Amino acid sequence: MQKRKVVRTTLGDLIVSVTDEVRPFARDPWSLYRAVSWILSDLLAHQETPKRLRQKHLRGFANAL
Repeated sequence: MQKRKVVRTTLGDLIVSVTDEVRPFARDPWSLYRAVSWILSDLLAHQETPKRLRQKHLRGFANAL
């Protein structure tokens, strides 16, 4: 069994880090905001969500593109 690594950070730090990583690939502020929000939403949805709900979440993500 694989042991989970616990990383303690604030939501603000996470948002800043993801934004900094995505910024070079964004064409404009709207695409930057949208990409960061999708990434964070996906990360948070995978925390302890049943697989069935994650699949529903990802279908919505695919349809938005």
